[in-house]
Amino acid sequence: PAERLVPFTISGKGIARQGDAVVGGGVVTSGTHSPSLGVGIGMAYVPAAMAAPGTTLELDVRGRVRTAVVVEKPIYRPQEAA
Repeated sequence: PAERLVPFTISGKGIARQGDAVVGGGVVTSGTHSPSLGVGIGMAYVPAAMAAPGTTLELDVRGRVRTAVVVEKPIYRPQEAA
């Protein structure tokens, strides 16, 4: 496929929302603040070449460019009980 749906976390401040553009191609499908992780998280369709975990993305969040990183699913992994 030409595009892939990837999870991401935002580096620094900012929360991406549905419809925000991914610089270089793509669009955010969902986004929110994760209280467990303390950062903005979300999902986005991006070109297949930008879908590898660890890839840096730039998101246009309400007119400001925010840096995000593609991560593996699931975004949140609770600590295993001891």
